[in-house]
Amino acid sequence: MKNDVLSVLLQAENEYHNVVRDSVKDAESYVERRRKEQADDNDRLKRKLEFFEKTESELLEQKLLAESERMERKAERLKEKMRIRQEEKADQISELLKEEVLSLL
Repeated sequence: MKNDVLSVLLQAENEYHNVVRDSVKDAESYVERRRKEQADDNDRLKRKLEFFEKTESELLEQKLLAESERMERKAERLKEKMRIRQEEKADQISELLKEEVLSLL
C-alpha cells in the first residue's frame, strides 16, 4: 500500500509539473502574441499618423498658397487705387496752379 500511495503521489507531482510547464508555455505564447499585436498596432497607428500629417501639410500648403494669391491680388488693387488717387491729386494741384497763375495775370 505504501508503494501505491507513493506511486500515486509521484504521478500527481509529475502531472502537476506538466500542468505548470504547459501553463508557462501558454503564458509565453500569449505574451508573444500580444507583443506582436501591439507592434502591429503601433505600426498601423504610425502609418495613419504619417498619412494624416502629410494630408494636413498638403492642405495647409494649399490654403497658404490661396491666401498668398488673394493677398497679392488685393495688393495690386490697392496699388492701382493709390496710383489713381495720386493722378487725381496731381490733376487737382495742376488745376489749382492754373487757377492761381490765371488769377495773377
